[in-house]
Amino acid sequence: MRIRPARLSPRAMLGMLYAAIVGLSMAALSNGVGSYSLITEAGRITLGVVGLVASIRAARTPGLSRRSHAAWRAVAVSFAVLTGTPIALLLFDHQRFTTADDVTHVVFVLTLLVAVQLFPLAPQDRRGRLKAGLDAGIVLVSGAMLLWQTAIGPEVSRHELSPSVILEVAVYPLADLALLYSVARALMRGAHTSEPQPLRLLAAGALVLFVGDAFHSYLHHSGQAAAHSYWQFLFWITADAVLASAALQQCAAPTRQAVRSLSFSAAPMLPFAAVAIANVLLLATAAHDGSLFPWGGVSLGVAAISALVLSRQAIVQRESDERALTDALTGLANRARFRVTSTRALERAARTGRSCGVLVADLNGFKEVNDTLGHFAGDQVLQAFAEVLRSHVKMPGLPCRLGGDEFAVVLPDLDGPRQAHQVAETITSALGPVAVGAAVVDLAASIGVAVSAPGELTHDQLVHRADVAMYQSKSHRPQTTWTSWQESYDNDSQAAA
Repeated sequence: MRIRPARLSPRAMLGMLYAAIVGLSMAALSNGVGSYSLITEAGRITLGVVGLVASIRAARTPGLSRRSHAAWRAVAVSFAVLTGTPIALLLFDHQRFTTADDVTHVVFVLTLLVAVQLFPLAPQDRRGRLKAGLDAGIVLVSGAMLLWQTAIGPEVSRHELSPSVILEVAVYPLADLALLYSVARALMRGAHTSEPQPLRLLAAGALVLFVGDAFHSYLHHSGQAAAHSYWQFLFWITADAVLASAALQQCAAPTRQAVRSLSFSAAPMLPFAAVAIANVLLLATAAHDGSLFPWGGVSLGVAAISALVLSRQAIVQRESDERALTDALTGLANRARFRVTSTRALERAARTGRSCGVLVADLNGFKEVNDTLGHFAGDQVLQAFAEVLRSHVKMPGLPCRLGGDEFAVVLPDLDGPRQAHQVAETITSALGPVAVGAAVVDLAASIGVAVSAPGELTHDQLVHRADVAMYQSKSHRPQTTWTSWQESYDNDSQAAA
């Protein structure tokens, strides 16, 4: 039998290329400046070409919106500038080309800014957009403090403060700050796509670029640029690689036009990190002055208060998020969390080769309980069934209440349908008479089971199959039964319609 070698993905090959460039440039440091400069510039050209080709392909990916195509065209322009700059440095005298190098870098940052602005974001109401803008503003102010400490402040302190001096030292940082604000806002809003990874990578590359520019300014104004040029190169080559990876990811990503927010990622932590950076800068400045009075104590106090306020805000935010995704009556996950969890489980199953199942359950005789014993008794029945699900659905399964007397269970990472059937059987066996006030009610349900093979079904298709199977179980009322979906059930329902 012939064994075929495993095929590396384009992103894996990009990672190997990045590692090779970093390794070669490190080795070249011992061979002199000429060899080192040649390798570093050639490395940036190579990654620039990879990013240019990938972003052009991403701009031509079918199924994307017009804004997405325009965004990736802007990224292609950024890579074209990135590729052209080192070539010009190799062809012309580096000293005479320094000013033009700065100009092309600003152009690179501005075209990347345009790309981020064009990237379609998840729709939000006015309050949501305002909150995202304010959070991005916190990140912006922290970035401005960082650039003031590393670039603008040191240069202004050496010259008489004038509009011309401020303009000269601020043009470079202002472009970076505009990019920082746009990236933070995009991360807080989330991407209008079923695959937000390209936006995350694009944002990560922009953030690395921002930090690299701040580091470059610090080295330049402190006269240490020559001694630490390798670290500066490492920042920029990393940003180039991450940006190229974003374009490659977009080429490989599915183009389903569904809205998926980044609220479950690390993006909400950006404002907290920005406040922490601002406090670190304040403490560092106080320590640099060598005076604990008055600025040392004030800085420590501000840092402590900020930490307490941010900790409290994080707890409040988590509680708010949980309320938004939790059914108030039963404490189970609600319909919104059910959809998000099921969708993610199906996407992960497609990548890992596992199956994903859904159970849909409808209580039998619930209307009679409401009509004869009242709605308070009906609420107790719902809570009793929720407790059965909570007790008998083990992690990583997620029990949910969809509304009324309809419940569901998400079963990710299954080996096959048998595991889903076992969960349904366990729930069925656990149901029986429950005390509701002075009355005893037989807790019974009709349960439908559906399982998707890796990459087979979407969320809506899987839930539809579970619904069809559940209605098949209804024919056995009032006993609790469960039924697994079969293709003939869909044919029967279509014939009945």
